[in-house]
Formats: sequence, structure tokens, C-alpha cells
Amino acid sequence: MIDQLPVLTIIIPLVFAFITPLLGWWKERFCYPWVLLSLSLCMICSVFVLFRVISTGTIHYYLGNWTPPWGIEYVIDHLNALMLVIITVTALLVAVYSKKSLEQEIPEKIVYFYTVFLLQVVGFMGIVVTGDMFNLYVFLEITSLTGYALIAVGEDGAPLASFRYIIMGTVGACFYLLGVGYLYIATGSLNIADLSSLLPGLYSSKVILVAFAFFFVGIAIKMALFPLHVWLPDAYTKAPSAASALIAPLMTKISVYVMIRVMFTVFNPSFTIDMLPIADIMVGLGIFAIMAGAIMALAQTDFKRMLCYIVIAEIGYMVGGTGLANAIAMKGVILHILNDAIMTLGLFTVAG
Repeated sequence: MIDQLPVLTIIIPLVFAFITPLLGWWKERFCYPWVLLSLSLCMICSVFVLFRVISTGTIHYYLGNWTPPWGIEYVIDHLNALMLVIITVTALLVAVYSKKSLEQEIPEKIVYFYTVFLLQVVGFMGIVVTGDMFNLYVFLEITSLTGYALIAVGEDGAPLASFRYIIMGTVGACFYLLGVGYLYIATGSLNIADLSSLLPGLYSSKVILVAFAFFFVGIAIKMALFPLHVWLPDAYTKAPSAASALIAPLMTKISVYVMIRVMFTVFNPSFTIDMLPIADIMVGLGIFAIMAGAIMALAQTDFKRMLCYIVIAEIGYMVGGTGLANAIAMKGVILHILNDAIMTLGLFTVAG
């Protein structure tokens, strides 16, 4: 059973999500404890995974017992084990908070909301645990599609805000997918560990350079890095309170995690720091994001919208720290992912 924990973190909310509509059709009031049960089990699994990684090291799980690079591999090390705990604890706290919020805001859509809510958690967890670049894209799209749905059921103006998010999110996903395609053309592999060993001999190739550029732009759009942030304020402001409280603390932080993985695991510092000026670009963009987010937050009269611009500023701190790429800065970035998730969760639940 312990060996199956990496995949159980994905399977549990996925199975519960498919059963939720049937349960809601029978007794709607059972959906709330059902979701709490699902996320509680996920949290327990993620905590066990974290302790196992701390005690025994990185976990490798082969789906269908197909060995990589041909099969899809889940790889959990200290960084994404921490991310799993952040995601599950945040999702469980939001689920606890959501009961009164949904009854007041969207009482006729509670069953559907909880179904999509669990699928959103599936996407978040999958992005973090997968060791395959295309599989990461699949989970990224699950997260995006469910995010569009959660936002669209909000207050007046939510469908338009969701539509803008769809446009920007699709552009970001296309950039990421093009990057995956270029890597596959150049290496014939999509497994992250395999790519990290194959790519160093290809760093002089323009194909690899273009692939990295596509990855960077696609992830920057997904995380709402200034000036690619235009979709975020309306989307998070118009969404139901429970949706904002789930997406705002996690989506941007998971995107930062993906950026760290691409820069330092798929590629390595000799390429992303020494061969390219990407570090200086990231520090510059981070500074602009901090300043612009703070100034625009001060200009807001809507509390929830002000918090959205604070999120944009916080992204600047994490991107700038990643660009510095030294041990102290990276520790700060990882700890700030935890800190900002807690802070944003607290602020958006208060706003709700």
C-alpha cells in the first residue's frame, strides 16, 4: 500500500470527482462531507509521501510498470513532496470554508462546483508529481479547464473574465506544447530524467534554444508574470469566493514550481544561467512585477481585486529569486511558495 501512495494522491480525488455528481443526484447534502473525506485522504497520503521522501530519498513510481523513458514515471523528491502537502492542505481548508460560501453565492450549482473542484485538485497534484513533460502538459490543461469552469460560475462579469482567461491560458498552453514538441524532435524523449541527460550535448542547437524560449513564455503566462498578467485580476475577482481561495494560492505557485523544474532539472544551470541571459531577464521582470503589482494594488477600491495585484507582486519576488539562482535565493523562493500560499489562502477566505 505504501508503494502506491504516489498514484493514490491522483486516483483518490479523480474517483471521488466522478462519483460526486451521482451522490449529489441522490442526496445533495452528502457532497460536502464526501469532498472533505476525499481531500482528507489525499492529505494523509501526501504527508506519508513527504515523510518517506525525507527518510528514504526520491520516490520513483512507474505507471503500469512500464519503465521510463517509454512509460510515464512519477518522481517525488523533497521539493514536490512539499508541494503535495501544500496543495492538499490548502484544498482541504478551502473545502471546509466553502460550505457557507457556496450556499450564499451559487446554491443551485453546489454539486457541479464540488465535482470540478476535485478535478482541479487532480490537475494540481498531477503537475507536481509527474516526471514526463507531455504528461505535465495534460495535467496543466486539466487544471486550466477546471479553472475556467470554476471562475465562470461567479458573479456578474465572471463569464467574460473566464473567457479572457481561456484566451490567455490557451496561448500559454500552446507555447508550452510547442516547447515539448521541439524537445521531442531533438531528443526523441519526453521523460524529464532522460531529457536532463540528453540535452547537454545539444545546448548549441537553435532548436533547444527556441524550445526553452517557448517554455519560459508559456509558463510566464500561466503564472501571470507582469506584463502577462492581464487575465488574472478579473478572473480571481469575479470567481466564487471558494474558487478564488483555491486557485489564487496554488495556480501561480505551482507555475513557479514548473519554472524551477524546467530551468534546473530538464535543463541545467550551465544552460539557463551561463549560456543565456535568462537570469538577468528574470530579475528585471521580477522587479517590475513587484513595483507594478504594489502600485496597482494601492490604486484599487475593491478588496478582492487589490489582493489579485498583491499576488502579481508576490510572483515577482519568486521569479526574481529564481533568477538570482544562488542557494540563499532558491531557499527563499521555496519557502516563499509555502508562505505565500498560506498568506493568499487567508486573505482570499477573509475577502469571501
